[in-house]
Amino acid sequence: MIVGVAVTKRTTWRGIEEEFSNVYHYDTALDATSQEVADAVVAAERTIFANNVFFLNVKVWGPTDGTALQSQMLLQQTLTGSGNAARGSDTAKELTAVVEWDTGRKNTRGGRIFLRKYLHLGSLTEPGEDQAKGNTALVAATVTRLTTYANAVKNALPQGRAAISDKKGRKLPIATDAKVLPHLHTRQFRR
Repeated sequence: MIVGVAVTKRTTWRGIEEEFSNVYHYDTALDATSQEVADAVVAAERTIFANNVFFLNVKVWGPTDGTALQSQMLLQQTLTGSGNAARGSDTAKELTAVVEWDTGRKNTRGGRIFLRKYLHLGSLTEPGEDQAKGNTALVAATVTRLTTYANAVKNALPQGRAAISDKKGRKLPIATDAKVLPHLHTRQFRR
């Protein structure tokens, strides 16, 4: 079954509490439970967000590869606490780090299709004003931390029990490595 997982977080931006989510889809064809998948994704996310990003809730629903009537909420859980990454230079909250995986597929014009996650980190672990503004490339330590997160969410549970996919169940090729784009990108909060 393909399940969706949404982890909702909150941060303050220009005096307003902003909520944002990262949504993941997993093929849980084996015996993975919703709680196991949710716990693994939340644990991976906590490693990349600093203490100025607060975790609110996690939701798991599915199947996402069926009809709307077949899909149902499998788990809703309130979360507490914040990210546990070291806090260095705060970023503009609309700046995101981008992690992407090549899906091995091409669009109708021949361009490669990527699965991307946009991460409103809120703070970089290393001090550096130019890096935090997106003016210079992310340093190696930040790239390594984001790559570790990407590998953790790619296979949320060992032995392929929860492999990342799109909402239709198309998994990434087995050898797909995550790529962290070198600069921060602007991605506005949704209203």
